[in-house]
Amino acid sequence: MTNVIEVKNLVAQFNEHVVLDGVSMDVRSNEIMVILGSSGCGKTTLLKHIIRLYFPASGSIKVFGREITVMDEDEFNEIAIQFGVLFQNGALLNSVTVGDNISIPLQQHTNLPATVIERIVRMKLHLVELDNAYHLFPNELSGGMRKRAALARAMVMDPPILFCDEPSAGLDPVTSASLDDLILKLKSLLGMTIVIVTHELASIHRIANRLTFLHDGLVLFHGSLNDAKNSGIPQVDNFFSKGRF
Repeated sequence: MTNVIEVKNLVAQFNEHVVLDGVSMDVRSNEIMVILGSSGCGKTTLLKHIIRLYFPASGSIKVFGREITVMDEDEFNEIAIQFGVLFQNGALLNSVTVGDNISIPLQQHTNLPATVIERIVRMKLHLVELDNAYHLFPNELSGGMRKRAALARAMVMDPPILFCDEPSAGLDPVTSASLDDLILKLKSLLGMTIVIVTHELASIHRIANRLTFLHDGLVLFHGSLNDAKNSGIPQVDNFFSKGRF
C-alpha cells in the first residue's frame, strides 16, 4: 500500500517541555490508523502537527509525498483542502443551522451556486443518516447527532483523508458503536484514509486496521491491531487486557 502520511523523528516542544520525542509513523492509503495512549502522551499533539496546527521543533511530516513543514501558506492550503477534520467537540456554530454549518467549506473554497451547495449538503446529511436535520440548529440535536453533523461537514469536500479527534468522547456505548459503524461505512463507500485519536477499547476493536501507541512522547508500538494485542510490551498489553491505562 502507498503511504499517504509519513512522520519521521518528529519532536514537539513547547518552551522547555518536550511532548513528542522523535516520533515516527506512517499512514497507508484507505486504512484506519488509530493513535492511542494515556492522557498527556501527545496523541492529539501528533494529530495537530500532521494537520499543521502546530509546527515541530524538528523532524519531517510528509503528506502525499510532500514535506509540509517547509511549505508556505498557499502551498499548504492546496494540501489542507484535501483534509476533513472532526474535532472532539464537533465545533459546530450554534448560531446557524446544521445545513449552513455543513455548507461553510463549500462556500469558502468553491464558486458553486447555492442550489448546488444545498444539494451536496443534503447528500452528505443523507450519508450520515440526518436527512431531517438541514433546518435544525445544533442545540436541537443530541450528542450523537451533533457528531454526525460534524462528520458531514468534515467530508463535504470529499477529502481523501479524514482526521478524527476522540469522535466517541461523551457518547454512550450504543451511540458510540453507531458512529463507528458509520465511519466504517463511509470508508468503504468513499475510499477514505482515516486517522483517529481515541482511547475507547471497543471502538479500537471495531475500526482499527493499524495502531500507533504513544507513551511519554515516544512510539511504543506501530503496527496491526492483531500484533498490538500480542506485542509483549507491558503498557500495550495492560491496555488490551484491562481496557485502561
